Formats: sequence, C-alpha cells, structure tokens
Amino acid sequence: GKHRRMADQHAGTRILVPLPLRGGKLKHYAIALLAMIVALALRSVFQPILGGSMHYVSISAATVFVAWYCGLWPAVLATILGTLAANALFLSPYQPLGFLTERDIIGQLLFLGFCAAIIAIAETSRRVLLRLGHAHEMLLRSRMQLKFRVRQSTAQLRQSNKDLRDLSVRLLRVQDDERRRIARDLHDSTGQALTALNLELAGIERELTVRNPQIARRLASSIENARQISDELRTISYLLHPPLLDELGLGSALRWYVDGFGKRSGIAIHLHLSGEGRLAPEMETTLFRVVQECLINIHRHSGSATASIRLLHSDGQIVLEVEDEGRGISAEGLSDIASGATLGVGLRGMRERIKDFGGELEILSSGRGTKVKAIIPFGTRHSSTSATQAEAGALSSKPRNGPSIAGPFAKGASAN
Repeated sequence: GKHRRMADQHAGTRILVPLPLRGGKLKHYAIALLAMIVALALRSVFQPILGGSMHYVSISAATVFVAWYCGLWPAVLATILGTLAANALFLSPYQPLGFLTERDIIGQLLFLGFCAAIIAIAETSRRVLLRLGHAHEMLLRSRMQLKFRVRQSTAQLRQSNKDLRDLSVRLLRVQDDERRRIARDLHDSTGQALTALNLELAGIERELTVRNPQIARRLASSIENARQISDELRTISYLLHPPLLDELGLGSALRWYVDGFGKRSGIAIHLHLSGEGRLAPEMETTLFRVVQECLINIHRHSGSATASIRLLHSDGQIVLEVEDEGRGISAEGLSDIASGATLGVGLRGMRERIKDFGGELEILSSGRGTKVKAIIPFGTRHSSTSATQAEAGALSSKPRNGPSIAGPFAKGASAN
C-alpha cells in the first residue's frame, strides 16, 4: 500500500507508518470495489484446488485492506458485495443457496460479524491515526514557522550587531576627526596666541629691566609660566593627533610617541618596525591608536617596567604585537574579555577599529605578562620614493620638529 514517512525530528528518528488514503469519497468506493474484485479473481485461480471451501479467506483479506485504507462505508459495501459474489461464484456450484444448512447460515453470520469487528477496529484506528497525522502536520508546520521566526530573528540580530559595529566605527572616525580638528585649533589658534603673548611679555621685560628690576623679575616668572603652558598645550595638541602621522607616516609617529611616553612613565619601551612605505591613512591611525591604548593600559594596570612593540609586514598581513612583563590576566578574566563581558571602552574601541579592516584582536596572558596581538589583512600600500625616504629617515633619528611628550614632569627614562 501507499506509505507516508512521519519524521520525529526532535528524536532524530523516522517512523514508517501506512496511512489511510486521502481524496474524494468516490475514489475510496472505486478502490474498495477494485480490491474486492482482485481478491475474488485470485480466489478463482485456486478454484480447481479449493473447490467450495475457504472462499471467505480472500474476502477477509480484502476487507482488512479496504477497512484500513478506504474507510467505513466503502468497506461495508465491499464486504457485502464480496460475500454475495463469493457465494454465487464459489459456493453455488457445490451447494445451492436455497439449500443452506443452519450451520452454513451461522457460519456466514459469524463471518459477517468478524468482518464488522475488523471494520470497526480499522475505522477507529484509522480515525485516530488521521487525527495523529493531522496533529503531526500541525506540529511540523508550527516547527517550520518557529524555525523561520528564529532565522528571521537571528538575521535581524546580526543586522543590528552589524549596524552597531558600523555606528561604533563611525563614532571612532568622528572622534579621530574631532581630535585632529581640536589639535589643529590648539596649535594654530591658541598656540599662536600664547606665542605672541610671550613675545610681548619678553619685550616688556627688556624695557623694565633697566627701569624697575623687581617688576622685571616677577614678569620673567610669568613669562616662564606662559612658556610652560604653551609647551603643555602643544604637547596636548600632538597627543590628540600627532602631525607626524600625516606628514611622515606611522613609523615616525610611533618613534616620537614611544620616546616621549617612556620618559613620562619610566617604562623602557623597545620598538621594532619592519617594512617600508606608507599605509592607508585610516589604517595608520588605527594602528597608532591601538599602540597608544596598549601603552596607557600597561602604565595603569600592569606595573611592568618594560614593554615591547613589534610592527611586522608578513604573508600579506600586518601584525602588531604589544607585550609587557607585568601582572597578567587570569584565565577567568581572559574568558570574560573573549566573550565581551568585561570589555572596557578602550579595548572595545581597539577591537572595533581592527574589525573595521577585517582583522582580529587577540589578548594573551599566561599569568605573568600580557600580549595584545592585532592582525590586519594587508592590501595596497600607498608608497612613493619620497615617502619611503622620509619614513627611513624618521626611523633612524628622532623627529626634529614637535614637542616632547614628556612635558615638564618627565622622569628622565628613555625608550629603547
């Protein structure tokens, strides 16, 4: 017969169950009569052997089939017609219907009762199975709808996360642009105004040195304070966005920053750079900010007296490693960082900056010391002869222009 596969996907198994036929009622009656005709035809094949006996066996088999697959009334009709046909075809040649004994009548009645029981059982089972099949289909439909909703929600969540990352990257870029603007304004406007003020005060000091030495000494002290303010303002301007990053490239900016940071913090910093040429401006800014954030974290949290920075170009990618020998991060802390549960603003900003270029940020620690490793796929470098020469010159010597990052509170330690 026809079978339908019923799959229980939760259990991961498939159950093969014969289900009742579906369709119009006329189809059920036609199949029932056809089944009974086939049963009688098969019985007639064995007529020479069986004679007038066992003619109800084939009808019983057909009744079971029809009752299960075709339903109640097709089974009743097929059983009645089949019984009459069997009596006429197989019993009448041996015993006319008018001469049936009481025993024959009781036997036929018992047979009809047996068929009625089969039909009743089959109809009950059939209806139960149809209801189960309908419920199973409803379950499958609900499951498919649930899967669709889950996929839809997952897609929406992914899109929301992507939008958040894009927004974060845009905010970081806006922050960099704002830093660049503030640095330029501090240098061009406020810095120039302080320089002019120093010049005017110096001129007044020269005139007062002869007329009023006491006031001249007090004015000299004010001039020194103004000079220190000007230096600090210039340092802040360069920290917000070092001009060397735009003019000479990442190597020069890192050399200048590391030298000043080492003097200010007392941390001996080893800087190793490989590769020549300029990177994309956005990528250079990203790598500079990552180094800046890492050194600040080392100074604040690790307690390390040394740090090392390596910037390598290899195998079509840029690898930046910043490592210290201070207090490491516990396994639990690394797990929280990896899951994003305890990411601070600085770490989150570094990760978003690196992801924006399709890269990865790793934080490794073995209990003592911490290594931050950033890997960015390396595309096209913006290099030229002049830029390469300028970069090489910057790496071989300290930049001539630009303030010391150490400021007036330098401890005297230098970067290695």
